Amino acid sequence: MNETNPTHHTHQTLITFAARAGYGARGALYLLIGTLAILAAFNLGGDMVGARGALRILFARPSGYLLLSGIAAGFACLAAWRLIQAWADPSGYGRDLKGLGIRTVLAASALVHGALAAFAVGLMFGWENVDVAGHGSALAAWFTTIMAAPFGPWLAGAVGLAVVGTGVAKVIKAWRAEFDEHLECEDHIRLWAVPVSRFGLTARGLVFVLIGSSMILAAFQLQAKRALGLAGLLQALERMPFGWVLLSAAALGLAAFGIFGLIEAMYRRIDVRDID
Repeated sequence: MNETNPTHHTHQTLITFAARAGYGARGALYLLIGTLAILAAFNLGGDMVGARGALRILFARPSGYLLLSGIAAGFACLAAWRLIQAWADPSGYGRDLKGLGIRTVLAASALVHGALAAFAVGLMFGWENVDVAGHGSALAAWFTTIMAAPFGPWLAGAVGLAVVGTGVAKVIKAWRAEFDEHLECEDHIRLWAVPVSRFGLTARGLVFVLIGSSMILAAFQLQAKRALGLAGLLQALERMPFGWVLLSAAALGLAAFGIFGLIEAMYRRIDVRDID
C-alpha cells in the first residue's frame, strides 16, 4: 500500500474527521443528558431523559434545526466509524473469540448510533413525535416485539445478559484506564482527563449493568414494560430511598462520560493507517 497516495491520504483525513465528529456529538448529547438529570435531582427545572428525549429537547430550542442537524450528522459519522472499526479492524482486535466479540459490539454500536441519527432526522422532518414530556421506552416497545417471537423470552434474556456483560467489561476497562493509551495529549491535560474519563466510563458501564438487569427481569417475568431505557432507569433511581443522591451520582457520571466524548474528539488517536 502506498501511504503517500493522495487519494488514500484524503480518505484517511475524512475518516479521522468523521470519527472525531462522532465522538464529539455523542459527548455533547451525554453532557446534556447528565446536566438535565443533575438539575432534576436538585429540583432546578431539569428532566430525566434518554438520548431520544434529549434530542426532542434540543429540537424544541429556537435553533433546534441547526442543533439537531449537527447531532444527526455527528451520530451518522460515529455509526460509519464504528462500522469501519468492526469491518476493517484498524485497531487490530483480530479474529479470535475476544476480538470477534469486540468487533460485534462495535457493529451493534454502529446500529444504535445510526438509529439515533435517523431519529434526529425524523424529528426534523416531522416523522417523530416532538413531545418533550413523553418518556415512553423505545426499549420496552422493542422488547415486546422480541418476546412475542418464538423463544422470545430466552432471546430477550440473552440480550439482557449480553448488555450486563458489556457493562461489566466497560467498568473493568475504565479502572484499568485502557483508554489512556489511545489519548495523545500533554501531561497537564492527562492529569484531569484520565480521572474524569474513568469516572464517566465507570458510570456508563454501571448504567449498562442496570439496564441489562432490567431486561433480564423483564424476560423472566414476561413483562416487557419492565425493561428500562436510560430515562426509565434515572426515574427508578429517583424513586429509591435517598433517590436524589443516587440520581445525582448517575447524572454526574453521565455528564463525565459526555466530557470523555469531547476529550476523545480532541485527543484520541484515530487508527486509520491500515485502512484500505
